[in-house]
Amino acid sequence: MLNKFKSSLSKNIKILGLIFLIIFTVIIVTLTNYQKKISINEYNNFIDNIYLKKTLNEIINNLEPRYKKYNHKIKSGETFDKILNNYSITKEEINAIKQSLSKKVNINKLNTKQKIQIILDKTNNKIKEFVFQISNTQKIYLSKKQ
Repeated sequence: MLNKFKSSLSKNIKILGLIFLIIFTVIIVTLTNYQKKISINEYNNFIDNIYLKKTLNEIINNLEPRYKKYNHKIKSGETFDKILNNYSITKEEINAIKQSLSKKVNINKLNTKQKIQIILDKTNNKIKEFVFQISNTQKIYLSKKQ
């Protein structure tokens, strides 16, 4: 009887090894899926944290852009200096802009239909871009390289 068992065992060793390998694989896959499910639950609990949501919303809602774009339509009685002073632009920058524009346009004669577009860097109140409309088809673009 022992000899029969040994002979049947030696004949079926490959089948037994395959069964063992399948059982081992099923156990490993089950444990991996369990760990994955635990990780997903921890992640979801972290994301669903109400304090985290409130903090992130508060931070995001209070962010201000670095650059602010102003579109100014010239009104009667306004001067070029007065317009730029309203946007807290320094005298040095005003003089530099006036010097650049005076080569092409008389800035003492402003029309009420003209528009000025200013892009300001809010960190240091410096002009990044300045667009001066001469007519409906012509504009002067001034920009700083950073």
